[in-house]
Amino acid sequence: AGAWVTVVSLVTGMLWGKPMWGTYWVWDPRLTAQLILLFLYLGYMGLRSGIDDTGRADKSSAVLAIVGLVNVPIIKFSVEWWNSIHQAPSVMKMGRPSMPADMLVPLLTMMLGFTLYFVSVLLVRLRAEILRRERTANWVREAVVS
Repeated sequence: AGAWVTVVSLVTGMLWGKPMWGTYWVWDPRLTAQLILLFLYLGYMGLRSGIDDTGRADKSSAVLAIVGLVNVPIIKFSVEWWNSIHQAPSVMKMGRPSMPADMLVPLLTMMLGFTLYFVSVLLVRLRAEILRRERTANWVREAVVS
């Protein structure tokens, strides 16, 4: 899901960038870091599916995920650290947000909705993964029978 969200953000950003900046792509710090994030997602999925031993796949992909975590603050703060075509923060900043309330309220509502959706999907996937891994355990058979 994260890789698809990254692809969608890059594609829609490129479509929005053409009329705003006159080009689909520039090697802006935020765009470049976002592209690196996509490559990290694809590498993670490739590494995970490329190793047959589940334990080794878990450990290897966890190391890549931890290394990739370094990219998250780079994406977040890139517009503040380097000269960027993106605007400075207008919602998550010190002091009051500079965004008008008629735009801020729907944005925060959608952020809350997406967060709740993410948590619910995460819990469902976590439950499915636990049941898949523990399918031969007695407690799973007892839970299914009762």
